[in-house]
Amino acid sequence: MKTSMLPLGAALAVILPLSAGYGQSAAPLAEDQFTWETAPSRGENKSDAGYTLYKEGYALVLEERYAAARKKFEELLAKYPGSSYADDARYWTAYSLKNSDREKAIEDYKRFIREHPKSSYFDDAVADLNALQIEMPEMPRGAAAPTPPGFPRRAPGVPIAPNTGNLLRQLKREIRHMARSGGPAHAPAPFAGWREEEKLDDATRLKMDALYALGETKEDDRSFSTLRDVALDTRQVHPLREAAMDALSGFTKHDALSVFVEIAQKDTSADLQGFAIDYIGEHGTDKNQRVTVLEDLFRSLPKSRADQRRTIVYTIADVGNDRAVDFLKRVALADEDYDLRRDAVYYLGSIGGESARSALYDILKGH
Repeated sequence: MKTSMLPLGAALAVILPLSAGYGQSAAPLAEDQFTWETAPSRGENKSDAGYTLYKEGYALVLEERYAAARKKFEELLAKYPGSSYADDARYWTAYSLKNSDREKAIEDYKRFIREHPKSSYFDDAVADLNALQIEMPEMPRGAAAPTPPGFPRRAPGVPIAPNTGNLLRQLKREIRHMARSGGPAHAPAPFAGWREEEKLDDATRLKMDALYALGETKEDDRSFSTLRDVALDTRQVHPLREAAMDALSGFTKHDALSVFVEIAQKDTSADLQGFAIDYIGEHGTDKNQRVTVLEDLFRSLPKSRADQRRTIVYTIADVGNDRAVDFLKRVALADEDYDLRRDAVYYLGSIGGESARSALYDILKGH
């Protein structure tokens, strides 16, 4: 590639005024000093009468069989209204309506927020509700899309850099790394608006520090299984799962890649799916392997997962080798999503080099 698709250091310098010497790295923990205790409100309770119906409904959510999932959750709430999975059922019921009945989804999210203020899904519900309530103005056909902050304005019809969500995720991760890179414990924490953990309770923030510290100690079976279990546990708060994924990203002797793939395939949080895809694109030194895994993931996702498919195309482009160029060429020529085809052409232009130019000439010829 001519340049990195995401010049993160430059982006940080432009977007955020950096200051040195803040945060504090956690001291390494000896293996026998660390135990992970899943928060009671987040752990599985197989003795709960509603457990089986919840698991069946959640499995249907993962398969995007939303109507069938709602029936399972309705059955759970009717039979076991006092179940500890009642808030789970109500959250996933609202979630399942987002794309089919927006008004009903808004109503259900509002009810959930009123009735379950202490639920582990509370923050997710607020975020989902806010997203549903944003009214995007309709634009005339052929009009240029609004230019995101930090990007130059372009003429109508010329695409801006697609998928800026990746940049925001990487900024967030970089800020978190810098916040742990040394300095006094009492130092003020810049970028408070970016650091979600600042809003968490002390016990959760301490667990995040423990997860990061665990990732910096000896890579063994116990540390891997602990981080994997937290990363895959959908009942953990998102910052804890992000911390576990971040810690796993440095593992080389264990199969961290399969953890990221499972989250990208099966998780219902678009943000966590995006993080997982980012980590796949960065994991290991074999670029061809990274592209192969991402290609397989791209093919396995249903067309309805448009955001995740777009993130995969972006991440493959960021790898930027010949295999990535071949993939982008195939997408540009044949994918059903026209916007994705335009993204692929844009990325080929950003990659540059002889193979990318050759691909663009082939696209001009239609083959």
